[in-house]
Amino acid sequence: MLYIMKCIGFIGCGNMAKPIIRNVAEKNVFYKNDIYVYDIDREKLVEFCKKTEVNAAESEKDIALNCDVVVLCTKPQVFPSLLPVISDCLAVNKPLVVSIAAGKTTDYISSFLSYDAPVARIFPNLNAEVGAAVSAYTGNAFVTEEQLAVVGRICASYGEAEYLDESLFSVFGVLGGCVPAYSFMFIGALAKAGEKNGLDGETARKVAIQAVLGSAELLKKCGGDIDGWVGKVCSPGGTTIQGVTSLKESGLDDIVGEAFGRSFRRDKELSGN
Repeated sequence: MLYIMKCIGFIGCGNMAKPIIRNVAEKNVFYKNDIYVYDIDREKLVEFCKKTEVNAAESEKDIALNCDVVVLCTKPQVFPSLLPVISDCLAVNKPLVVSIAAGKTTDYISSFLSYDAPVARIFPNLNAEVGAAVSAYTGNAFVTEEQLAVVGRICASYGEAEYLDESLFSVFGVLGGCVPAYSFMFIGALAKAGEKNGLDGETARKVAIQAVLGSAELLKKCGGDIDGWVGKVCSPGGTTIQGVTSLKESGLDDIVGEAFGRSFRRDKELSGN
């Protein structure tokens, strides 16, 4: 299904932008001919656009002036220099402005613009690379239902999408955005333990990844209480209960809670809250 808004432009073509652009194109959220991308690294930009069959824009102003949806994919610290440069073009064109920057609110983005701009936010995560991200999206008071639907379709093209009130973006940002790193660390620790106790490194890594992936898939498909699933794996006097007891005695919940808390507090600092 294609929406009335015909043309989308991405300003920035970094590691997070690339899988979003690629999936938006491949899933026909927008036709490839109607997707434009700009990045200051011209060589990288041209190579990416050739590979994905989308268009390389000449400047960020071209995108701001000509696209119905403008997606800001630069680092948030670039906003104070970028937004004033494109503000006049945005005011003429009045597109939907979408940001993927962590910690920068719709009000913050709007403060650089000279009109009542419809501004939406997306919080994707790295798993977009394999179409398995979970993303939050929201919009300010000037975003129409149709525009918000487009934002949801963009998110759904590379994983699952959850509409959230913007006040919840900080906590989602940690749960959705930081947890892939926590998960990589947990899988890495499992693989190291397997290798230490006799498996070759490649086998240990493969088994650890699949065990965690399969467990997550089981929870997703079957639902139910997580502690109940832990109990189903354990048997009295068996091997699993020994490891589970060790994790509890080591304070796994407290360790994870402290990591989450530190990330959450940092997000609040970055957003100025």
